[in-house]
Amino acid sequence: MIPTPRLSHRLGQRPAWLLALLCTVGASARAEVPIQRSFLRLPSSNGHGAVMLDVEQRKVTHFREHLFATEEPVIDAAGNDVFEHGHPKVIHARDVLYDAFFGLRSGGTQRWLSTLEADRDASGYAAWAAEKTGGTGLGTLVQRVGTLEATTFVFAPQGLPHASFVMALRVRNTGTAPVTGVSAFSLHNFHLGFGRPGVMADLDENGETVSLSGNDFVEKGFAGVVVARPLGTVARRSAWLSSATGAQNAYTVVNNGGGQDLRDFTAQPSVGTGWATAYQFNLGDLPAGAERWVGVVFAHHGDPEAGATARQWLADYAGTSSAQALVDAEVARWAAFQTDTVKAPAGMSADEESLLRHSAVVLHMAQVRSRDVYLRESLSRDGEPRRTRFKAPDGAPATLPGMVRHAGYGAVLASLPPGQWTYAWIRDGAYSVAAMATLGMQRDARDALSYYLNADSGRFQHWRELEPYSMPPYIITLTRYHGFGVEETDFNEAGPNIEFDGFGLFLWALRHYERATGDTTLVDETWPTVSTKVGDALVALIDPVTGLIRPDSSIWETHWNGRQRSWTYTSLTAARGLCDAAELAQRVGDTGRAQRYRQAGESLRRAMAETLTDSNFALASNLEELRTGRGYWDAAVFDAFAFELFDPAGKIARETYRGLDLRLSSPAGAGWQRNDDRYDHPGGTDLSPWGGEYDSAEWVIVSLRGAVARRMGGDVARADRVLKWVTDQSLMNYLAVAETYDEVNGTYKYNTPMAGFGAGAYALALEHRAAGGNDPACGAYFDESTLTKQPDAGTGTPDAGTQQPDAGPQTPDAGTPPGNGGDVGGGGGGCSATGPGAVALWLVVAFAGLAMALRRRGA
Repeated sequence: MIPTPRLSHRLGQRPAWLLALLCTVGASARAEVPIQRSFLRLPSSNGHGAVMLDVEQRKVTHFREHLFATEEPVIDAAGNDVFEHGHPKVIHARDVLYDAFFGLRSGGTQRWLSTLEADRDASGYAAWAAEKTGGTGLGTLVQRVGTLEATTFVFAPQGLPHASFVMALRVRNTGTAPVTGVSAFSLHNFHLGFGRPGVMADLDENGETVSLSGNDFVEKGFAGVVVARPLGTVARRSAWLSSATGAQNAYTVVNNGGGQDLRDFTAQPSVGTGWATAYQFNLGDLPAGAERWVGVVFAHHGDPEAGATARQWLADYAGTSSAQALVDAEVARWAAFQTDTVKAPAGMSADEESLLRHSAVVLHMAQVRSRDVYLRESLSRDGEPRRTRFKAPDGAPATLPGMVRHAGYGAVLASLPPGQWTYAWIRDGAYSVAAMATLGMQRDARDALSYYLNADSGRFQHWRELEPYSMPPYIITLTRYHGFGVEETDFNEAGPNIEFDGFGLFLWALRHYERATGDTTLVDETWPTVSTKVGDALVALIDPVTGLIRPDSSIWETHWNGRQRSWTYTSLTAARGLCDAAELAQRVGDTGRAQRYRQAGESLRRAMAETLTDSNFALASNLEELRTGRGYWDAAVFDAFAFELFDPAGKIARETYRGLDLRLSSPAGAGWQRNDDRYDHPGGTDLSPWGGEYDSAEWVIVSLRGAVARRMGGDVARADRVLKWVTDQSLMNYLAVAETYDEVNGTYKYNTPMAGFGAGAYALALEHRAAGGNDPACGAYFDESTLTKQPDAGTGTPDAGTQQPDAGPQTPDAGTPPGNGGDVGGGGGGCSATGPGAVALWLVVAFAGLAMALRRRGA
């Protein structure tokens, strides 16, 4: 990153109006950087577990026992949450797989396919129909050995409602001559020992036991049992400890080449460290144009002694089906989803339709569908007690070990693995719910909304951080949820995250669902809870002094202890949500609340217009930074226009767009960085001195919401650029919509694939383009002619001050990637330090110097 030098209007320098003009030219005239493939992992989920095929490593590298990252808090014998060093202790879900992959013998030699390069262009998600791209949850890996094309299929089967996956191999002879002596191998290395280090980290592999039951391998350990069932005629069944050598070690046998068969496992079950298993399938001669299929299906149960149960799951699912039959059946399931459920917006290109349909798949796969789970009496190792707040499925008190019924069903997670946000945030979830309803996924959307109303929430009402607010009873989480449906928040040195934007977002999503689906029964059934613990609670959070929602951590999760702010995003979501709640209240006959909610929503909107805009009427990030006159740019405010609070073509919109373009346009892409916190405190103090790379990255959610706002404001070209940029990026990267792009080179950064902040936002942007905006908050845009504040009497010229990056430490937030998480007064603008405006500034300097030199030379 090349910092922008300080530029001021002195003798011999160009006036600020010229800088502003060239900044604008730089922002609008440039092109995006070339797109690169930088994301190479293909997750699949059935809502119970999740599996991931890594195209770069050419193998399956992840299989988790739950879709979500954490189960519930650690509690003591009295049922209270346990804290350690000021942080709540949590129970992490587990990744029980080290790796799994196929091998192939042909032409007299054998090799593991993990050692061969993949055809990255041919790999990706299987198509749901001929001439289509993606749209299923089946990841594919294509490799070639001579004339043999080997395609690995990996998926979490939708028809097997447990943590499970299928790994199938299709071997096709693409040549003109037969290939003789073909064999296939499968290797599976599960880790089932001690530990709960986090769902993306390896467990121990101690205390494992392997046995054979027919052709099924049954491997068990502290973390439960995994059953592997071969699909096809098995020639050899091999198992070995990690310490084994020579012919005892199947990995070594295949890796050494030649034609040696695996050695059959015939030993009695015994406990050891590092068991692995493998199958050999002899396919014989493969004529030109012919293909053969083999595969293995796996299931995990949390009870180490439940091997028979897991075997029955596999028998019920697979029966006598071949690997090809299971793959074909899975594709058919997704094809039915695409044709019978998904309602695609009109006017899409073929590429947009591919990404839209696959985005529907991501939303579906990101939803939790488990209700009952087996819990051991020990937590991470023998003798460490496990406790739970949940009851048995029949409602009786739970006795561990045993089954419990949790409250996680219906939750939509923020991301799929490998993204680390496999948690249910209400914010991400609201965009997901709205997209689901828009796409015809009515049952999924209803289940998600019901989840928020049934989860174990309202847990932080009496925390000391909220004592000054007299926090009312509430039902929507102040941050996110554990996988079992328990409200949680994360902590760092600045305390907890406490966020109020979820209340308004839930109300918006609830009314959006009702309008999109026509289903009024959910609101009818839950209005007493929705009104008292969401709508009323939100009204109670309005600050009587500022007229805004009280300070919180908001969308970028700034935490507490002095970092809370009167965020525009929180107030805009509250205003939109209360306007929607007023409509719902009116429909159910609750006229008193309808009037109160509408007045509160309109009052919030006016307070935003009067107190959260700068002297040019541009919306600022928050009240506190606005009052300092600097550092107040935040692309999250695009939703003030995408949510139709303000006229998207009015003066507030125009000045906000102008400032965001100047400050936050991404240098690499068509969208925007999320805020200016990385650059707004050069060499001094600031109200947001914690900014870093997470802030300066190009954010897909704000870019897509910005595209909606800009289209409504008449800038169709910018909106289309953003949509094309996101579409092209995602198509290149296996249809995964990222959380962020690197602001310098445009590569994928941080978490992918995202659900609400990615797939959901993309679907909403396409739907808006097709249908247009026709639902102003509280029935009409804010009347800007009634503003009492006066505009800046000056030129409104953006300041061109320095944007040197913070030289201080950038300690990552405990719950976010590195760099957790406006400018100089009056004009509130300037070119982005790393954005296109910075290039324009350098051009100004160059042209100014050239002009001066020519003038002097001419004199």
